[in-house]
Amino acid sequence: MKNLAQQFQERNKKVAINRWQNSLSRQKNELPTTPESYYLRAMICGFLAGDGSVQVRAEKTITHYQIDFFPDDELMLQTYMDGINKIYNKSPSIRIEKRFFKVRVTSRLIVEDLLRYAQFGLKKWNMPNENLLSIPGAKEAWLRAFFSAEAYVGNDHIKVQTVNEKGMHLISKTLTELEILHHNYTYTPKKLNYSKVFIIMITSRLGLITYFKKIGFWHFRKTSKLREALGL
Repeated sequence: MKNLAQQFQERNKKVAINRWQNSLSRQKNELPTTPESYYLRAMICGFLAGDGSVQVRAEKTITHYQIDFFPDDELMLQTYMDGINKIYNKSPSIRIEKRFFKVRVTSRLIVEDLLRYAQFGLKKWNMPNENLLSIPGAKEAWLRAFFSAEAYVGNDHIKVQTVNEKGMHLISKTLTELEILHHNYTYTPKKLNYSKVFIIMITSRLGLITYFKKIGFWHFRKTSKLREALGL
């Protein structure tokens, strides 16, 4: 039979949990629902699909909610930070590595909100659901963020590659809707334990110009490289 101290301890724990859950529910209800906020959510989802992770980990008695982002450009970093701050009133921590920044925020509120709209992970990421992408500019924002994180800009092309077949199919479909000329390729590595790679290439001048005008980058170097390639 539980003694009086144990009963008080359990009761206090339940009260604390209920208070915390009520606080989380209130914070969710207070999140902005303006078109701008959904545009920023689409942008954040694109960044994280391209070069980030959204984690929900069970650790003994607690569940850990963590978001990491690894931008290699100051404009990417600042754009992402501004988006997180405007929607969630949070300021992620930043650690400078040799060639990139490591940006981390621990927040159940942010993780659960983002998971309402999209999936994340190397082979699981997708473009956000139609409720989010129906917001004017949201498709373009997601693509701009994803390409800022993942695309390679050459002298005469833009290239994106990933092992996520479904995700690349969604990107290709959206580029077609935006009338951005591109080609799809598949590369199968010789090593059996390596995943098939799916590639999107924008190679024609018309495709590159249309991409530049409709999408662009939140990335200084990639923007400069594309401008140079187009003679702008």
